[in-house]
Amino acid sequence: MQMKKFKIVLIIFILLCIGFNSYAVPEQNPEQNPEQNMDTENIPDVFIPFDTEADEYILLVEKETQRLFVFELNEKPKEIFQTSCSTGKNIGDKIASGDSKTPEGIYFFTKIHEDAQLSPIYGIRAFPTDYPNLMDRIAGKTGSAIWLHGTNKNLKPRDSNGCVALENSDLEKVSKYITLNRTPIIITDKIEYEPFETKKDIKQSLVQLVSGWSSALEKGTYHEYLSYYDPEYVPDITWWTEWNKTRARLGLAEKNLGSEKKSAVESKRTAFFKHKDMFVMLFDLYIRHKDRLVMTGTKKMFLSSKQGQLKIIGENYQTFPGFNEKPGIKIEENPFIMASRSLLVPEKIVPEQKTVAYADADIETLIDNWLKAWSSKDIEAYGSFYADNFHTQGMNKKAWLRYKDRLNKKYKYIKVNKRNLKIVKNNDNIQVTFFQDYESNVFKASGLKLIVLKLERGQWKIYQENLKKI
Repeated sequence: MQMKKFKIVLIIFILLCIGFNSYAVPEQNPEQNPEQNMDTENIPDVFIPFDTEADEYILLVEKETQRLFVFELNEKPKEIFQTSCSTGKNIGDKIASGDSKTPEGIYFFTKIHEDAQLSPIYGIRAFPTDYPNLMDRIAGKTGSAIWLHGTNKNLKPRDSNGCVALENSDLEKVSKYITLNRTPIIITDKIEYEPFETKKDIKQSLVQLVSGWSSALEKGTYHEYLSYYDPEYVPDITWWTEWNKTRARLGLAEKNLGSEKKSAVESKRTAFFKHKDMFVMLFDLYIRHKDRLVMTGTKKMFLSSKQGQLKIIGENYQTFPGFNEKPGIKIEENPFIMASRSLLVPEKIVPEQKTVAYADADIETLIDNWLKAWSSKDIEAYGSFYADNFHTQGMNKKAWLRYKDRLNKKYKYIKVNKRNLKIVKNNDNIQVTFFQDYESNVFKASGLKLIVLKLERGQWKIYQENLKKI
């Protein structure tokens, strides 16, 4: 009898404990406060949040685990793909040519080679990087030809001469996320993680630095401009005297260079990345004069924290107008100065163009004929639809057509179709959007296509072309 009472008391006690715990520590639903969940979530320390105008992707390689990751950036990084990779045979950061080590740092893809241009060992495709970059050269590192490429053999860990190799099928998947001179490949020995909330302060510091630097370039003094640089790094400043004269001739003092709402020196598509104690900032640099906006190039800055303040420790241009016309071109003059000179050239007086009458059906016919030329692999007809100053993904018209011609020769067939076409007419351009379905014998993709048409010598030509993959 006593044993029975004891069991009853014990059961009651257990039930009370369970009830108390359920009441005292209610289960938390992470969906209830997504912002708090985001801020406390650990992410790879290479990421710094930045505002995106279009899809942005980062490739991250961890040598220790021989893994390659693809992240999509939208407020915070989101992993969308990962796979095995193979890096250099020898462990450690690349120092010298022939050491069979894979470099560690932040690099950008500068070209694309298709299989017809490659030895079989590189597989179906190769993306050369910009190793050695400026900081590598300053550090005395040597070597070249560090690529992301496929392979014609079984993929094994640490089996390359320094490149990052993937299975061909994986490289095909990764390729669609790469934009030349924009998408970085960040290579590290071991990925370190940090809370997302720790990134907000450094983002703010980087935003303030590029804003202050641009302002000093626009209207500051020589000394104000140099205050953003590490004293141990001596940037080339021989162009400043000419820029001072240009500012005066353009009427900067009278506030004619810019406008009341827009600065004379503008940075766009600014992106931030981190590797160990170094930051890389990438942005398109423009000069504005009244209603004219001239791109000087894509600026790349290397930064480090010096006594609690971010300072520029190196800089160069990742690309600039005309860069792709002459591969390997050396910058004889500062691209910023070359661009500013174009603002001084008197605008040609040309007869006013007559308004070109057109209907939506005419624009749709133009798009249909362009798609027909693309699908038939007629590169000459295809190229006739593009404006002379067309520019996309770091390529001008000539480079773009060379790239497309290589694809034409690679693929047995190409089919491109459109769905749900929409046309928006603006003062000086026409924006055309539609869902694009692309297919070849080895690749399929769909996305939202944006085409910007501008009038050139009385005909509508493709001035801009962008695809948002879906």
